[in-house]
Amino acid sequence: MGWFGKKKDPPDANELLRRYNEQEAARLAAAGIGQAGAVTTTPGVVASSAVAEFAVEDVFSITGRGQVATGTTTSGVLRVGDAVVVLRGAAQIGASTITGIEMFRKKATEAPAGTAAGLLLKPSVDLARGDVIRTAPTA
Repeated sequence: MGWFGKKKDPPDANELLRRYNEQEAARLAAAGIGQAGAVTTTPGVVASSAVAEFAVEDVFSITGRGQVATGTTTSGVLRVGDAVVVLRGAAQIGASTITGIEMFRKKATEAPAGTAAGLLLKPSVDLARGDVIRTAPTA
């Protein structure tokens, strides 16, 4: 025992992450965005195997390259060159094209379902956490 009592053990990383996730979910719910990590799909639209969706977790810009959306591919396969639309709730808020894909600092040509990736988009779109990027329907 020291001068100021028993030394505290450092907090467990899993406990810190659990508390952070609870606080983030509460913040998003208060802002009316919904649950963190929840993927919102458009009502009445049936997802087929040809449609790929990507749940946005974070967004940032790279000077000279464009806008990067990080997150997880929830269904289908996203490929470089795909035309995509951005959905917020049930409303389409913009359209763009995937100009690059990176996974864990490695360039990729596609992002299959279940993989975490960063999508480089041009032109820039008003993206936010919780948005869904979906491949645009082809005529």
